[in-house]
Amino acid sequence: MKATCEYNRLLVNNMKNSRENLLIRKKLLHDYDLHWHDCFEIELILSGTVTQSLNGETQTLGPGDIYLLNPTDFHSVKSNNAEVFNIMFSESLLDEDLLQKILSVEKNLVFHLESKEFRNAVSIISQMVDEFDNTHEYSEIYIKNLLECLFIILLRKTGFTFGALDNKISGIRKSILFMHSHFRENPTMAETAKMSGFNMNYFSSLFHKVTGKTYKEYLNDLKLEYAKKLVLSGSLSISEVCFASGFNSLPNFLKTFKHRYGMSPGNMRKTHSVSNS
Repeated sequence: MKATCEYNRLLVNNMKNSRENLLIRKKLLHDYDLHWHDCFEIELILSGTVTQSLNGETQTLGPGDIYLLNPTDFHSVKSNNAEVFNIMFSESLLDEDLLQKILSVEKNLVFHLESKEFRNAVSIISQMVDEFDNTHEYSEIYIKNLLECLFIILLRKTGFTFGALDNKISGIRKSILFMHSHFRENPTMAETAKMSGFNMNYFSSLFHKVTGKTYKEYLNDLKLEYAKKLVLSGSLSISEVCFASGFNSLPNFLKTFKHRYGMSPGNMRKTHSVSNS
């Protein structure tokens, strides 16, 4: 029988006052044990401090710090009287192009905003809170546009270069977003190609051209990055990590993981524990 991941999973639609996969609020931050979400989450710290463990990396954050979590991130939070803006939202609320760009950044998305950036972010999110709480006419469109402005601030902090994308790859973007949401289920290339609207042969060729990887390589990379986060985030057994990440064979997982990272999952966890002790 396959092992399952036992970490808490927070569902945006189960949160108080949420609606249609969206929650925007200003709140006092409480302590949270290690968990993950079914959605994206942005938190901007307004006052106080937060000690956060994100994918195995622990940081102390304060006013002006902002972080973005995606559905494959694991984090725990210890708050010291921290007040934050909190936004939880599903991928459907964001422009596919912006979402693909942010998912392509291979690091924890935690940044400090300088004074002007901080003021701009506070202004943007304050407007989002007002629109969410009062449901003005066209609120949904207004919130979506403000969220995209906030994402652009975050992308600028990553140093991401904005370039023009050929419209013909919009189908590939859809397939990539589908893979990020469903990689643990091992979707076949035929299933994913259907999301793009292309036949499988053309999809395979175009996917490689756009991503620089074969479909199998890209899918394995998603599973391995997720497995690495699980290894570093806590005490799940290596067998549980294997199956929770979408691998169907423990020996294959161990071999693939060591080939990618140069060490076994167990050794990576030990090395990480020693470096943090």
